[in-house]
Amino acid sequence: MGKMGNFFSYVGVATSFATFIIGLLYLWNKPPKFKLKFDCPWSDPDEYTFWVDCNQEWSSSWGMVGLPNWICFLMGTGGLLMAAPGALEVVGFPKNFLQYGIFLFAQAILANFGQCGKLGVFTGFASVTVASVYFVLGALDVKSDRMEDLEDHKLAADGED
Repeated sequence: MGKMGNFFSYVGVATSFATFIIGLLYLWNKPPKFKLKFDCPWSDPDEYTFWVDCNQEWSSSWGMVGLPNWICFLMGTGGLLMAAPGALEVVGFPKNFLQYGIFLFAQAILANFGQCGKLGVFTGFASVTVASVYFVLGALDVKSDRMEDLEDHKLAADGED
């Protein structure tokens, strides 16, 4: 079962790699702005304008408003880290294909559909398809080698051998 689990795990990483590429393309076409304006007046410019937002470009790139610009890149990076997790190994995600399927479904909805035209739609459908397969694999209790290692570490930490 481990070899089949490993194969499907790498299929999920491939969809996350495509999401990462979409994120890079999106950031290439709409790069974040680093320009801050310091010449804004402290008073209202005229009687009809209540307040001037001088740093709207900067805040739309780096504030919470700018999060949609980064979501493809961040979710793609998170998905790529699941192959050789490093930092994600601390939280042990994903422990099974059900969790991985939920992540890929969220990746499709939040980071694929609606981004970069047909490439985003194609990658979104691929992510949803792989997530659906993962739900079946989770029900069949198929695991990759990494998922089995996480399970073994949990059992060892609980004192069971």
